[in-house]
Amino acid sequence: MREDFDMKIPAKVKIKRGVYYKVLWQEIIADDHSCMGITIKEDRTIIIKIGMSNTDTAKTFIHELIHAIEFEYHEPIPERIVYALDEGIFKVLKLNKWL
Repeated sequence: MREDFDMKIPAKVKIKRGVYYKVLWQEIIADDHSCMGITIKEDRTIIIKIGMSNTDTAKTFIHELIHAIEFEYHEPIPERIVYALDEGIFKVLKLNKWL
């Protein structure tokens, strides 16, 4: 599949007024070669794996943003719902050519 987009991922993202999460990039996350991303609530940090496709990077970033929102608004979201939301949001962004 040809990837003709490049999602601009900032070094920090505002989740709500006065609350920012920094975005870091690592080759290996939490000593797990298969981990694509993680959100650390205590540090307000999102870590994304380096070297993924544009699609995987965008979906992972969206997925981790959902977790950041979950943490900051104190609304637990089951992981299966997070996966459904990240896929749905990604498709909306692509269909509307925002990605």
